[in-house]
Amino acid sequence: MIIRTRIQAAGVAAAAALLGLLCAGPVAADPAPVTAVAPSPAQASQDQVEAFFTAYRNARLGTTEDATPAEVRTRFLTKELNQTLDAWAAAHTGQDPVFRAPNIPSTWTFASVGADGSHVVVSQKWGDGTAADVAYTVRPADLMITAIADSPATA
Repeated sequence: MIIRTRIQAAGVAAAAALLGLLCAGPVAADPAPVTAVAPSPAQASQDQVEAFFTAYRNARLGTTEDATPAEVRTRFLTKELNQTLDAWAAAHTGQDPVFRAPNIPSTWTFASVGADGSHVVVSQKWGDGTAADVAYTVRPADLMITAIADSPATA
């Protein structure tokens, strides 16, 4: 296995050197600077919800050693939302207040909605074929999640 790895590495190095020779051409003295483009508010909100959802799911599954579900919630959610979720869980015995279900979804997608970019819908599906949408509200100023609610039914 070590020999194979060395052979592959030597092959990659030779290919890179050959490619460099083939692509050699004039080099600009001062390349144009690359400027970073800030993500749109909608993309920033969606990224934040995705980061929360993934961290929370991993904590619930026990696949992370760095945080419990409660610690993940504290990091991403406002104090008021955490209290609201605790009350929701108390009223819905056996249900997870984030997933709005008794178990962890097997697949999910994220979609930004609304003009201001502060709303994200997570479409969740479970192995038994059931599905549910959960709506998140993100505060644009600091990307804290301020609300999680069942999505209203669409007509």
